Amino acid sequence: MERIKIRVALVGNPNVGKSTVFNQLTGLNQHTGNWPGKTVEKKIGYVNKDKYILEITDLPGIYSLTANSLEEVISREFIIKEKPDIVILIVDASALERNLYLLSQLRELTPNIIIGLNMIDILKMKKYKLDIKKLEERLKIPIIPTIASKGIGLDELVNKVIEVYEEDNLNPIGIHYGDLEEDIKKIEEILPENLEGYPKRWIALKLLENDPIIIDLCKNNLSKEDWEKIKEIFEKNENNPIKVATARYNFIKKVLEGVLEKPEKQAISWTEKLDEYLTHPFWGSIFAILIVTLIFYLSFTLNDLLSEPVDGLLSLIGDKLSSLLFFIPNWWRELLIEGVWQGVATILSFTPLITIFFFFLALMEGSGYLARLAFVSDGLMHKLGLHGKSLIPLVISFGCNVPGVMATRTLEDEKDRILLIILDSFIPCVPRILVASFFLSIFFPRQAFFLLIFLYFISFFSIFINGKILRRRVLKSTFNPLLMELPIYKIPNPKLVLLYLWDKLKHFLERAGTIMALLSGTIWILAHYPTGDIQNSILAQIGKFFSIFMKPMGFNWELTVGLLSGFVAKEASLSTLSAIYGVSSNELGSLLLKIITTKTAFSFVVFQLLYIPCAATVATIYQETKSLKWTIFSMIYSLTYAYIFTFILYQILSILGVV
Repeated sequence: MERIKIRVALVGNPNVGKSTVFNQLTGLNQHTGNWPGKTVEKKIGYVNKDKYILEITDLPGIYSLTANSLEEVISREFIIKEKPDIVILIVDASALERNLYLLSQLRELTPNIIIGLNMIDILKMKKYKLDIKKLEERLKIPIIPTIASKGIGLDELVNKVIEVYEEDNLNPIGIHYGDLEEDIKKIEEILPENLEGYPKRWIALKLLENDPIIIDLCKNNLSKEDWEKIKEIFEKNENNPIKVATARYNFIKKVLEGVLEKPEKQAISWTEKLDEYLTHPFWGSIFAILIVTLIFYLSFTLNDLLSEPVDGLLSLIGDKLSSLLFFIPNWWRELLIEGVWQGVATILSFTPLITIFFFFLALMEGSGYLARLAFVSDGLMHKLGLHGKSLIPLVISFGCNVPGVMATRTLEDEKDRILLIILDSFIPCVPRILVASFFLSIFFPRQAFFLLIFLYFISFFSIFINGKILRRRVLKSTFNPLLMELPIYKIPNPKLVLLYLWDKLKHFLERAGTIMALLSGTIWILAHYPTGDIQNSILAQIGKFFSIFMKPMGFNWELTVGLLSGFVAKEASLSTLSAIYGVSSNELGSLLLKIITTKTAFSFVVFQLLYIPCAATVATIYQETKSLKWTIFSMIYSLTYAYIFTFILYQILSILGVV
């Protein structure tokens, strides 16, 4: 029997547990993408119940339905144009005054609202008294108490959705806007019916609030005469937005009167006590440095333990695939194994590191510390030309640039996101450090460690200088202040941590793996066509052509080809050099000592540290920006900067007499 679909929109302020409700209800039965033409994440999940299937869309966390952010526009457009059967508003039971402001706006768009009264355990812990039944009667909206982190009340929430869908008789209480009601009525009389699906009263209120999108909508769809009449009404008093907001807060105050009681003297919570230190300008910064350092240490230490068995498993799979494909011609088998599979295996080999990084990230987010980390790092990030929330994507990029670019979606401002995505290219990921370590250990065995630290300094300097240049010349914008709500501290939910891990890891493998398979196969063909000898291949010819431009830094065509193959995977430059010279990886070091100079070796290390990121990262940049222009710009910009920086470095080394 085909199930009846109930389309549900999940709405709420940030940090009210909305995503927790979504993950607890849908589990693995969900998929993630982006909103059409947008960079904001879109999540849809499904819940089967009796003869129904609930299709739940997790809308972005918002404080209002005014067009102040992309998230707010997306949420209201979805409710108005997609017309979900039910809207579930998740509210923080301990912060009802603030949370119900969103309800006052939702009511003007749809009557089919259910309130999920989340975090009632926090309400009790604070010793608040709430008469839920009386609140339900006053609002004329069903209210279901929940503790989403423990799964309490979620079955009742699903049952209430079905009940409301079947009965379809909700009529929540409306808001009276006092002396503005006359203006609202006048505007409604002028407006045409069903203007792009928006309710007349809602449009009138948005005009009074000076909503730029609704102003443009009316201006472009009304006759000049009607528009001038409406314009005269909503422009006559510049205090209208304040009057609208005041009416809503008065409504909330009246609704909660005699319903919500708070103790006269509230005890200082654990969250407030911890924040005295963890958000302190000095002690908070010290703790943040310790946490980030610990995460780095544990991530790389655990990765070292796991990487060998993972590499062994991938090698075994490659051998098995090769033996299973014995019946196809050698050329095709080598293409699939040495080309396609090796590219995919390269990405898979970083799975332990990526998993560990995201595990710690999930713990920080689940505990409530992640927001504090962004808060205390805001000053440092501003000096680098970045937003306070940029720290986490940058930290992730030390493992791999792909999830680092994906993590930039936590920034609300598009220019901030694009700037961070471009600067992300200058973060030395693990494969780049592997290549650097190989060259440094051969050419500078005694100074290798200190030079590796110096490479990190070059990376940070590059982020600083390019952040300043791009902010002033290309992505001109003023800094948006870091305004964020700090959630309470709590113990992370193991189920939600695992769901978070699965979601991030799945997208990492999907995005990176597919593009790597294609490009690795392409590079292999170029390296073996037409004779099978890499020395005379198309790739070699391309390398010889580009080596003309690389000679000022002492690069021969072999090193140039190594950089070209590094576009597929940074560590592939080493295997490519081994293939070109016809030696094993163990013999490559001693051979390079005889062929290239010390200053060329160090220049090569610096260039590969700064130039175009790998193909998987470039593909992710396009996925996140949805812009070919910015994707190409990021590639050209990082390549140009790497060339100029390395050229200057090579000349300085030459002047200093380094050979």
